[in-house]
Amino acid sequence: MNHFAKSILFAAALALVAPQGLACDFAPVKKLIDEILDHDKEKAARFRRDVAAGYDSLKIVTDLAEPKMRERIDICRFFAAEYLAKRGFPPAH
Repeated sequence: MNHFAKSILFAAALALVAPQGLACDFAPVKKLIDEILDHDKEKAARFRRDVAAGYDSLKIVTDLAEPKMRERIDICRFFAAEYLAKRGFPPAH
């Protein structure tokens, strides 16, 4: 499969995953995750405490986010969950 075909297939899969067909702009979501984990000590402490208690890492990020960012997180939930797993916080089972 060539690069163009892979790109089309990926775009189609993304359209199925994103609510209302909206495309994911992951950069602001990644920035939010990094801010929570690396720069906001209070939010980072709550995040780590809740993850250790068994809560889903993506749910915690969503709860800690401002209301207008929650929709962006939802649209990018696959990439956000993957990024959190890469950072050492996989989804809860």
